[in-house]
Amino acid sequence: MRISKLTVRNIKCFKELEIPFVGENGQKKDWTLLVGNNGQGKTTVLRCLALGLCSESEASGLLVNLYGQFSRQSSGEGYIRLDLVDGEDTFYTETLIRFEDDREILSRKESQGFPRKRVFSVAYGSGRDIVGTDSYEKYDLVDSMSSLFNYEYSLQNAELVARRVLSNGKQRWNQLRKQLKEILMLGKDEDILLNGSGIYVDGKWGQVSFNSLSDGYQSLTSVILDFLGWRILYTDSDLRDISGIFIIDEIEQHLHPKWQRNIIKIISEQFPNVQFIGSTHSPICVLGLDDVKCGSQMVRVSYVNGHSDKEIFIPKEDYKGYRIDQILTSDIFSLSDARSLDVEGKLEEYREIYLKDESKRSDREKRRAKEIEEELKDRPLWENQKDREIKEKLISLVEEQKGHD
Repeated sequence: MRISKLTVRNIKCFKELEIPFVGENGQKKDWTLLVGNNGQGKTTVLRCLALGLCSESEASGLLVNLYGQFSRQSSGEGYIRLDLVDGEDTFYTETLIRFEDDREILSRKESQGFPRKRVFSVAYGSGRDIVGTDSYEKYDLVDSMSSLFNYEYSLQNAELVARRVLSNGKQRWNQLRKQLKEILMLGKDEDILLNGSGIYVDGKWGQVSFNSLSDGYQSLTSVILDFLGWRILYTDSDLRDISGIFIIDEIEQHLHPKWQRNIIKIISEQFPNVQFIGSTHSPICVLGLDDVKCGSQMVRVSYVNGHSDKEIFIPKEDYKGYRIDQILTSDIFSLSDARSLDVEGKLEEYREIYLKDESKRSDREKRRAKEIEEELKDRPLWENQKDREIKEKLISLVEEQKGHD
């Protein structure tokens, strides 16, 4: 089961919104990444998806965790529609939210015979745990989605999930070990161990307990094992054949830039049948969309004319070959400059001086222009340091060749 389209009316900052999750010819997109400034509606979009996937009672239970009104104030009634596809079959759910007697009441309409038992999804909020502590005996959407609505809701205990995998056979555990090694970007000589004391990473520092790992390792491992834990409770299947919908807010949390650049590609390869929908503030994660083989898109939400709206970008087409600093200063993040505020200010001051006719520049302005030139002359203003070093080396080689000629 995959989401093919989200339609929203009168929800939070959105007056009207429609996001397709398939291409124009119906081809699937394994990754959709939401970007945009704080407060523009990224988390709201993810919560709309989660509410639409749940049953009426489950969605009502999630909604009560939120502060304030989820439907757009003074709009009367909020509306969320999900269109879904499962093989050749198509379905929909419609959720209505109305504000009544100081509380919001949710009602649901959906396709006749909607196959609710075929819906498998997880969702993770930006305030999710670094280490999970809870244990569950059965899969419920309301539990697997709760951290997106309630930041105090704990993920599953990672060690318990690992032991459940091992209880299904050593082959399953070995598959999980390989997946975790790839996701955590461990070296060939490093490994994941499970013994009587818990989960350990066996690496260059010796055997380190899972609870002693850095926040990045713990956070990502906890999310992945929570996801697998829910899948085991949903239905026992091979770990590489898992399908479903994976929703995550601020995927870059606690991750080093190197990890941010690789994480989308890595988890796509480990779970090729999963639909991922997330958000990020990181241009490095945006670059990772270019590595997704089965289609990806980026949706930028922004506040215009009193409400939020969206633009859709296809990274392989719209931003192919861009560097991180170019992504930052593009329409995606709309940063005026990728340099420090100090350097940006000096360059702007320099530009304003030189826009004037030379005869109209004052002595003070001429002195100031020279001061700025002196201050910035050794800084890599137009290229990154590595590009500059390569260019200087090439120039040196060319000059040396000329000397031989």
